[in-house]
Amino acid sequence: MRSMVAVCALLLSGCASGNYMGIPLAAGKSDPILRELAARAKSGDKQAQLDLGIRFEDGHGVPVDLLRAKALYNAAASDGGGIQWVYVPSPGNGAKARVVSINRQPTQPGLDEAKMRLSNLSNPMVPQQ
Repeated sequence: MRSMVAVCALLLSGCASGNYMGIPLAAGKSDPILRELAARAKSGDKQAQLDLGIRFEDGHGVPVDLLRAKALYNAAASDGGGIQWVYVPSPGNGAKARVVSINRQPTQPGLDEAKMRLSNLSNPMVPQQ
């Protein structure tokens, strides 16, 4: 449960600041190829989520961040559409602000490579002596 909360926090971290997984989405703020990949991943593109996860795992164009890699692999491995979490501020009538999910795409099968990479990060092999 705690890891799922961490994953949700990572996914939501870029909503207000115009970034995704720490990658600025505004023109001129980051590498254009990386920015386009992050925008596709944010929109629910499973291949882009996998590719961006690999970049975070290997440190290719971004700092190595295995927590972000796991979050992206989890999204790419899931059997489902592109779920986007959206912050809805309080309407001012005493109702609280909340975060709601929106399914932006039809159901898609999870990617096998993402499932394998997620498994490898979650269960690292112990080196033999």
